[in-house]
Amino acid sequence: MIADEADQNNDKGLLKKRKRLSKKERKTLKKLKKQETKKEAKELSSSSSATVVIETNYLEGYIPITEIPGDAKEEEVKTKDKSLGKWFPNAKLVKSSDGQKPDGTGKRSSLLLFYQYAQPLWPQEKVDRLLKLLVYIGKERQLGGRIRVAREGVNATVSCFGGAAIRHLAEDLKVFDGEVFSETDFKFIDDLAPDRHFKDLKVYPVQEIVYYGITDSEAPLYKGGVHLDPVKYHEKLKEDNTVVIDVRNHYEAAIGRFDGQALSDEKKGAEYIDPKMRRSTDFPSWLASEETQKKLEGKQVLMYCTGGVRCERASAYLKSKIGDKVDGVYQLKGGIEKYFKEFPDGGFWRGKNYVFDKREAVGVENPDGDGGVVRKLSKAEKKTVSDNTQTTCCCCGSPWDRYIGKKRCFSCGVPVLMCNKCMSLKPDKNPEMKLKVRCPLCVESNLTHEFTESNGTKATGKRSEQEY
Repeated sequence: MIADEADQNNDKGLLKKRKRLSKKERKTLKKLKKQETKKEAKELSSSSSATVVIETNYLEGYIPITEIPGDAKEEEVKTKDKSLGKWFPNAKLVKSSDGQKPDGTGKRSSLLLFYQYAQPLWPQEKVDRLLKLLVYIGKERQLGGRIRVAREGVNATVSCFGGAAIRHLAEDLKVFDGEVFSETDFKFIDDLAPDRHFKDLKVYPVQEIVYYGITDSEAPLYKGGVHLDPVKYHEKLKEDNTVVIDVRNHYEAAIGRFDGQALSDEKKGAEYIDPKMRRSTDFPSWLASEETQKKLEGKQVLMYCTGGVRCERASAYLKSKIGDKVDGVYQLKGGIEKYFKEFPDGGFWRGKNYVFDKREAVGVENPDGDGGVVRKLSKAEKKTVSDNTQTTCCCCGSPWDRYIGKKRCFSCGVPVLMCNKCMSLKPDKNPEMKLKVRCPLCVESNLTHEFTESNGTKATGKRSEQEY
């Protein structure tokens, strides 16, 4: 008790002294406190980063997986192919173990996005070997995602917890074929929410890593467009007598695109063109039209897509058909994903980048993406959405820009935008409301027939897995 009273008296004495400090002394004291706070913050930051060893020392303890051990080969023989519908009857599916799921320790997930063409084409024996190896690596490294493998190369979106396993996969591929994968642009995205990790890994044997229906002889990749890094591409977007072609599907372009250059202070630059494709196979017919060729004639042509892979064949095809009629063909190296990293404010991009992973759609202010449960918005948030969203619900017409519930167009099967309120009404199950569940392209062209297996691919969501 006496000690407490003494402490209180001392505190009072200090307060009295503080009151007697001069203005200059108070200023100095404030400055010292500020410096001390900064020092503590720096120490806290360094201690936190010390726990995230995986980002800086991801190869520590790395053991390459270059072949399948004998006992694993016997087990692999027993594993049956997992049919994933008409498009992928011989796909392999690997489940991620429960032990790799978030366990309350705050594990974050990471993504690896990449594609790589092989020139010359791999022999089929090598493709078969890689398919089996990837399945084994997926099991051993507990990977999730989607990998398409063809004689012409690989196209992949892969996830893991912690960040190390996807980097080990990249190293495994370099060991498998150093000549092909040594120049691959492996794009790593770290510190994502745990639910951005795929629960399984699907490995697809395919004919093309992006399905265009175009052969290599029709559009050899070495004759493709000039690859520009994001900074140079940004500068090109400012130039006149230029067009910028969105090589993605229309439902992707609807929620975000490169048309900000037309809204800049100069109000000039590349003219944005949306080919309004439902799928990549529509590109050749769009390019063949007289209207398209007239619009491109004499212009500098820029092209872009999500990660760069769709531009490879598309730019080569465009050059093979009308290369002599345009003033150069250029494509965005690394796609929109790389552009966002270079321009954190979005640059000339407006809206969201639709992605084929658990993030769903990514904005510059939201690297984690929209994916997941639709939360209830406050009145202020609703107003922000209403003011900034250019797309609407296919049923009620209210501002909406999320593709949720795997809702698809009644007439063509592509994803459609349906708000959560209309979702609860199940219009796609109601005969009187089915025609409301149509994409803008079908509404525009007045297509009213029902999409079935006979007039297109069954609308089960499988087709979109081609379009990374």
